[in-house]
Amino acid sequence: MAKWADYLISGIWQTKTGNSTYISYVFIHVDTAQGFQPGKKISRPEVVALLKSGKTIKTMQWNYTKGTWNRGADVGRVTMGGIEYLRSHKDGTVNDNLDNLIPMDHFV
Repeated sequence: MAKWADYLISGIWQTKTGNSTYISYVFIHVDTAQGFQPGKKISRPEVVALLKSGKTIKTMQWNYTKGTWNRGADVGRVTMGGIEYLRSHKDGTVNDNLDNLIPMDHFV
């Protein structure tokens, strides 16, 4: 299996503040040439630090029909009001965006 990125995100935790909702944590996996490792929960600032250090991060989405993971969108960061947030880069499909990943607060 070819490596898709340095890290892959399969799920998210969101926090609501007033009228805004943002990603507070992600379920992230190290991607290797042999596949990806079991995931762990890390904070948004930790993901931002990985991106700042030059690491590549993509989303991955479960394909229920095939029973496999699909490679998703590139993940980046954006600064608004002095705070760095995560965002997925446009790739022509909305299914693999961060907001459409598994809402982990329902499971873990």
